[in-house]
Amino acid sequence: MDTLSYPAYLLALTAGMLTPGPAMLQALSLGLRHGTRPVAAAALGNVCATLAQVAAVLAGLAFLAREPLLLRLISLAGAAYLGWLGLCLWRAPARLALPEASRASLTGLFAQGLGVAACNPKAWGFLAAMLPRFAASGAVDAATLALTAGPVCLLGFGGMMAYARFGAWLAGRLASPAALRRIFRLMAAVIWACAGFFAVARFP
Repeated sequence: MDTLSYPAYLLALTAGMLTPGPAMLQALSLGLRHGTRPVAAAALGNVCATLAQVAAVLAGLAFLAREPLLLRLISLAGAAYLGWLGLCLWRAPARLALPEASRASLTGLFAQGLGVAACNPKAWGFLAAMLPRFAASGAVDAATLALTAGPVCLLGFGGMMAYARFGAWLAGRLASPAALRRIFRLMAAVIWACAGFFAVARFP
């Protein structure tokens, strides 16, 4: 486990996952209209997909670790991708566009959360950008999987539930374009700092 890179990994995860995006806005809309119970079903589906994604990305990167130069190039491409995500956040329109939140069955919401996370190319790219150095040894043990997947699942589930539970308060705070722009740009700066770290840090 690359403990030196772990704080940067956690920072980038927090900035990327808690910024108002499709999953969090869906949770906000559902929470405002129907309460937290349906959000929990969607969030649980999101967590299940995320756990599978982290395991798959780590396994693929561990396989590629046989070629250290290739893994290093993937890491640099990942840092560039994080830089692009930061630019998208910096330039994001300062407005909330809440999706329609029609009430579905809990099973349907679970499947919806599962499908949205599993089919989201940005999620795959985000994980592939940050995980190469945690698979550099060529083998992924249970501790590494737990330490990399655990925060993703906790931030995903906890973030969606927080957006649902405090929806009215958050909607009021995020309604201001100036406040929303500050949040986006702060998170962009954090992601850029992490991208720079991943670009220059040496592999363990």
